[in-house]
Amino acid sequence: MATTAPILPVIRPITDLRTHLNDVCGQATDTQEPIVLTKNGVSAYVLMDSHAYDAMRRADRYNLALREAEIEQRYNPEPLSAEAADERMGEIFQLWGIDYA
Repeated sequence: MATTAPILPVIRPITDLRTHLNDVCGQATDTQEPIVLTKNGVSAYVLMDSHAYDAMRRADRYNLALREAEIEQRYNPEPLSAEAADERMGEIFQLWGIDYA
């Protein structure tokens, strides 16, 4: 069975933005991976293709929604009607002293 090596981050000095901007942007587009920009040898910024960023954010939202559903299923396995939810929220707001209409 073949295993893949872990992907190492692309690291470039921040001065590459000034001297090789098109190359850096092309690399971000080609690899669809973030590029870590360093300043004095320390990571300072991350440059990423906008399509890769959007895909990463969509995946994050999807994973968060799945996690929330798992938590909801684990701690509240029974479905809650809208009326029951309104009643519970009314009780909570009343405890907090908030007028709930």
